[in-house]
Amino acid sequence: MLRTIGIFLGIVFVLGVVLAGGFVFDAFIASPEEEAESVMFEVKSGDSVSEIAEDLNRAGIITSELFFKIYVKLTGNASNLQAGSFELTSGMNFRTLVAELTNAQAQEAEITIPEGYTVKQIGESVMEALPEIELADWEAVVSGNDLRQIAGIEILDGIPADQGLEGYLFPDTYRFRADANAATVAETMILTLKRRLAENNIAIPRNSIFEGGLTFHEMLTMASIVEREVRDPEDMKLVAGIFYTRMKIGMALQADSTVNYVTGKSDTSISQEDSRVNSPYNTYQNLGLPPGPISNPGMNAIMAVLEPTDSDYLYFLTTPEGDVIYASTFDEHIANKYKYLK
Repeated sequence: MLRTIGIFLGIVFVLGVVLAGGFVFDAFIASPEEEAESVMFEVKSGDSVSEIAEDLNRAGIITSELFFKIYVKLTGNASNLQAGSFELTSGMNFRTLVAELTNAQAQEAEITIPEGYTVKQIGESVMEALPEIELADWEAVVSGNDLRQIAGIEILDGIPADQGLEGYLFPDTYRFRADANAATVAETMILTLKRRLAENNIAIPRNSIFEGGLTFHEMLTMASIVEREVRDPEDMKLVAGIFYTRMKIGMALQADSTVNYVTGKSDTSISQEDSRVNSPYNTYQNLGLPPGPISNPGMNAIMAVLEPTDSDYLYFLTTPEGDVIYASTFDEHIANKYKYLK
């Protein structure tokens, strides 16, 4: 009898050691494998520790609901788990996992801004990823007044008084804290523009004059039009060259993208009615560049404006398939319209 009890106690002891060892491993030692993929995990308001443990297990983030609940109880974090979306990885130890789940504001949101987005489109992407930012907050910041006095952002110095930050928010993929405000987002994008210019050896001292005698603001304005007109880097250089030639001979830019900026449309060609819209951004009705950028250009468009390709072309059009067709004369251009845009 005593022998049986001894064996039983021994088994219990061994099991206890194994369980304790498993708990310690899960709580403090475990770490995700290198190829482990992250998972977006949501804790709903009012979820209990048991419900969270069950969801974590179902998502493959933990393997023991019991151990997780014991760890949360022992560390006194039952009331500290927060509602929100969390980027977690399978195999995280409980210490790291609970640190994430008790700090929702430390979570990050990823935002990808494509080249050629307007400040309005960027704002929509920002507000979708960072719901705490409201439209009024974004509009107040992109008006430009709140950021022009920030030290170290001298590229804003040349913005005319009636212009906002259109053109100055660099398109890229960003990661922001969930509690980031509109000013932080805009400032990050402006500083990214400054950094990318520096990486390409483009200096921006005050009163700089660029290709074609353009100021920095005018250069960005030209780049923003090129960005919305064509997509291929080589086409961008050719189109930039065409625009410079038109300006040099006193011909209107006639860029459909500037009219679309006013009307809100995105057609590859505009109607006669739209071409007569009354706006300083209508480059069919006004000579030279519009007052400011119509989008936020990427480096390809900026470099195209700084290093345009000279040619005999004076006209171009973009087909519905995205091909760019060039012409040297107006008659050739009209023929191309009938051929490619019918």
